[in-house]
Amino acid sequence: MSYESISKLPPTTKILDVMDLLELLDFRRVPRPQFRPKGEIAQYYWFQEAEYRSYSGVFLSLIKEIDRQVVVYTRTLASRSYYDLKQQNRTIRSLKRHFRGIFETDFGKERYFQIEGNPPIPAQAGCHLAFQRFGESLIRADIYLTSRNFPHEQWKITGKFEFMDRINPRLLSNNLMLPYLISIMEDYFKSTFIALLKYSNRKESFLKGTRLSSEHLLKISSGDSSIEEAIAETLPFQKISAICQHFKGLDPDLDLAGVLRKPYRKRKKSLFESLEELVFQRHRFIHRGIMDTSFDDRDVRMSLNDLETSVIRCYQCITGIYGWEFDQDWGRSRK
Repeated sequence: MSYESISKLPPTTKILDVMDLLELLDFRRVPRPQFRPKGEIAQYYWFQEAEYRSYSGVFLSLIKEIDRQVVVYTRTLASRSYYDLKQQNRTIRSLKRHFRGIFETDFGKERYFQIEGNPPIPAQAGCHLAFQRFGESLIRADIYLTSRNFPHEQWKITGKFEFMDRINPRLLSNNLMLPYLISIMEDYFKSTFIALLKYSNRKESFLKGTRLSSEHLLKISSGDSSIEEAIAETLPFQKISAICQHFKGLDPDLDLAGVLRKPYRKRKKSLFESLEELVFQRHRFIHRGIMDTSFDDRDVRMSLNDLETSVIRCYQCITGIYGWEFDQDWGRSRK
């Protein structure tokens, strides 16, 4: 689902004038794909990183039709933020004010998009953006698993002849998923930690025990990194035990370890233990080249599901503690 608009400008409208206006609205021109709509002149994109204002951004296409009428098409995704939709309305309104013409949105002719509620505070938006990116990464893994193909019958997992399983491309593919899964887990927790640290009332006390290298200081000075990002780079975000300690040190109420150790589907092994084992498997594979020949397709799916449940639990914990809305605008099948 997306939010779309079409603004039809008068035939006398000059393309360069429209382009100038789009630049004033902070749109940046992006390369056009090989296959593009007929008559399209340029594509633009708006995204505001400051204070985590954008979730998906605003996509814009500038078109000149056969009858020389200039058309501006805008689109935001269903996962858009409050500010993304506000920018879309601002763009439509500015085009109308400067060039006249007519426009239509999903709400009807000459009707702007309705923006409901209030914008989230920056820390809340940053945590949501990290959660949203994590969900997209999980879905990407699902697509990979359903799309890969091993045509030869001989590459079925035997479970009996280890010398055959060690050269089985399906098992190698499964093991290659380990660094990917740990990387998206690390990205989620690190990004969430940065968002919380950036706007935390306890930031000063947390910073006292940290030391930054000259390389980190140089990146901060040049504007390539924030202080919070530099601090996060000095902390380990792979082992779940270390991750939980970081959050606990930032806010004693953030007991993510307790959340992950709660019972899960009557299993003897907690999610906390499952994640620790997954990291151990990853380290053996990455650092020593040891492939787990028992890591079959079912185990990969279970690892994806465990990781999803773990992150959802942690995000629910964070939103509950700070009184924020738990918003999950992605979903995946658990077949």
